[in-house]
Amino acid sequence: MKRHTGKAIEKVAMAISGMVPTVTGWANTRDVKPGDHLLSESGIPVPVLSVDTYESESPCYELTFRDGTRLVGSKDHFWPVREYNGKYCDTVATSERLAQVGVTFKRALTTGRTKAVKGDVSRWRTRATPALVLPEAHIPMPPYLLGYWLGDGDSDGPRITISDDDLPHLERQCEASGARIVSRQRTHGKTFRVRFDLGERASSLNALRELGVLHRKHIPAEVFRSSDVQRRQTLQGIVDSDGYIETGTNRVEICFTSDVLARDTTELIRTLGLYPRVSVGDATLNGRTLGKRYRIVFTAYDTDHVSRLPRKAERLKPRGKAVPYSRVRTITAIAEVEPTIVTRIRVSNSGSTYLAGEGLVPVCDYS
Repeated sequence: MKRHTGKAIEKVAMAISGMVPTVTGWANTRDVKPGDHLLSESGIPVPVLSVDTYESESPCYELTFRDGTRLVGSKDHFWPVREYNGKYCDTVATSERLAQVGVTFKRALTTGRTKAVKGDVSRWRTRATPALVLPEAHIPMPPYLLGYWLGDGDSDGPRITISDDDLPHLERQCEASGARIVSRQRTHGKTFRVRFDLGERASSLNALRELGVLHRKHIPAEVFRSSDVQRRQTLQGIVDSDGYIETGTNRVEICFTSDVLARDTTELIRTLGLYPRVSVGDATLNGRTLGKRYRIVFTAYDTDHVSRLPRKAERLKPRGKAVPYSRVRTITAIAEVEPTIVTRIRVSNSGSTYLAGEGLVPVCDYS
């Protein structure tokens, strides 16, 4: 193999190609520098010790994960995974070994109390993705109110459409954060359009303008790298305004007609250690197709605190002792690809683990 500079290096090293989350946003692996901070397997920022970018002379492997994340690794890149051989056990395997063994374990069918009625089992799972651990960021309005506005607000100003059943809850949340509802207008039936103000904090209109969301609803970049509390509060606002929690299943669903909001909300959910799945269909009204509908579904438990609205939050039940299937990503495909430019990154933590790809998949360097 060769360094990208053209100089030869002595040994084969693990390396990947793709995007990695940093403490300030996203970066291509080729652009990472010593001194940058990536996110570790526990979600804590860790400094980069060294970076080695080179062109692999051997074929690489592209791994596809259940959530659609794709990462390319050199044949000697190490992946911290759980392997199924009758039960799941922690191990570390190279890209080449993953490909040689394959993604499916052929399980014998059995009967009785521990019967196995499905023969093919996913062989490889990632370790659980963590919630990112980051410091509080400056967000010029309460994150919960921002999330609620993103879900059911008018894009051109500080107004929210809400049912009169939920209005008292929103008023309490505003009051607790120093904001307030300053006007309300009944639109039809049991629905109000209310205008909110941030009190002494700032003008609500200026806050939306500072966040860059007026006439262009999206989750601002500073929210993605804010504290766990701020990110969770933003998601709570989105779920309480525009989400649905199914009784008895811990299943949370959010629907958007905006691909930008759907993509941003999916990323926000991932930063909290949760696993969203996205599907796209037609948005219809009275039999007419109006555009695309983006449906986000994920599993949450009461301790995940993804909702504040009592009638929704009370539907979430406790999780069991084992790491749930909803917290990991199975490897669904491994394909050999042409040699490409890859990057070996060493970070300062035990096992040199860090997160990579849009799905925040734990990867490592044990060489």
